[in-house]
Amino acid sequence: MAMNNKSKFDIIVPCYNVEHIIEKSLDSIFSQKYSKDEYSVIVIDDGSTDNTLKSLNRFNSEQNLTVISFESNKGLSTARNHGIRRGNSEIICFIDSDMVIPPDWLLNIEKILTAKEIIGVHGEVALPKGETPNKLDKYFYSKLRGARQFGEESIIGPTWFLFNNSAVKRSAIEKTSLFDEKIKLYGGEDTDLAIKLWDISPNSFYYSSKIVAEHYHKRTLEQFCSQMEIYGEYNLPILLERHPKHYKELGGDWIKSFKGSMVFNAFFASIIKFLNHFLPYNIFTKYLVIYSVIRGYRNV
Repeated sequence: MAMNNKSKFDIIVPCYNVEHIIEKSLDSIFSQKYSKDEYSVIVIDDGSTDNTLKSLNRFNSEQNLTVISFESNKGLSTARNHGIRRGNSEIICFIDSDMVIPPDWLLNIEKILTAKEIIGVHGEVALPKGETPNKLDKYFYSKLRGARQFGEESIIGPTWFLFNNSAVKRSAIEKTSLFDEKIKLYGGEDTDLAIKLWDISPNSFYYSSKIVAEHYHKRTLEQFCSQMEIYGEYNLPILLERHPKHYKELGGDWIKSFKGSMVFNAFFASIIKFLNHFLPYNIFTKYLVIYSVIRGYRNV
């Protein structure tokens, strides 16, 4: 089941309670237009309490698959780090277990990392074809959000580089302390590592819309705002203290300022929330997401 020979790619797939999609996700990974001798798949089950681990048994015949199973949930950082350490490839690919990729995913990663003077590439995350977007989806997949705002192919900064659909050269990532395993709650672990990589090799992150993954994770705006409040309360303070050079990029100038308190407060948030019910504009959704982060930080 495990593959010991050195391959060109390690594809790291952390998973937790994804019985509804893990088989479809792995089917897409094992359907790459690439020899299976050239890539290994490392799945880390992070203490799932559903049938995720049982679903993985269907892939026992795949010779380039390694499954690591935790008895209890240890968090995304620990899961990814186990995958990094277990592999030995030149390029480490990260894909979330609720994502489905096209057959040319690896080929496009290889083309970009080979052709450009970069250490990492972050791809496009898309709503599954045929799925009707909810209010959060319309904001989440907007062309003006995240790395998309810089164009279909562009150099991006570390605060825009995520590890849900990406690839990094092992030679670069091994110069860091990997993901911070003390960050267990939602958000920030990828930003922390991206900044560490950036400080070693500036201007070496790339965004490409050609590296696509469909995301099968339906959330409401209220659910996402709750997650962002947790991020603001527990993980953002760590990032601001640890990476003062990136204070502004992390939103520190809005969080700890008079202008921030004037714009992002409970009074305005209640008005925007009311308007958002009738006028679901992305600007209103964005405000509520940012306010959730700031409100979380103010809880500290």
